[in-house]
Amino acid sequence: KNMGNIFIGVQPSFGYEGDPMRLLFSKSASPHHGFAAYYTYLEKVFDADAVLHFGTHGSLEFMPGKQVGMSSTCYPDRLINQVPNLYYYAANNPSEATIAKRRSYASTISYLTPPAENAGLYKGLKELGELVSSYQNLRENSQRGAAIVNSIVSSARTCNLDKDITDLPSE
Repeated sequence: KNMGNIFIGVQPSFGYEGDPMRLLFSKSASPHHGFAAYYTYLEKVFDADAVLHFGTHGSLEFMPGKQVGMSSTCYPDRLINQVPNLYYYAANNPSEATIAKRRSYASTISYLTPPAENAGLYKGLKELGELVSSYQNLRENSQRGAAIVNSIVSSARTCNLDKDITDLPSE
């Protein structure tokens, strides 16, 4: 099955060394040669059937040029030229997806970001974490401190951490 010309590459860095944001605010600046060569290569040499951008904060859509009504004098238009631009964009950032549509002719494919939650510790590691916390909170009770250290060492061995920590004190 022919899927067309597929090229996987990393978009060149944005801006110029020492002042990467210069292109955002200067109407007279132009992308560095590596950035321009990247898109020229994709279209003229590699003969890409389409470009698929992943992630947020790409830089093609932020190149110098008009904000609306792009023309051949605007760098996003010059760089993407006739290559279809597909953009895989997080649904929680519609404002930047709109910029990509307006300034680089992107057809956006939205996705929901997965919910993130602290996984926490499990099994013996949770107990070990609690022992370390109680030891850290211990201020003046040196008798109790020795017992907690022994419990920490024992719990570390139970969790097989003695395989990684070779200088654990003997029990």
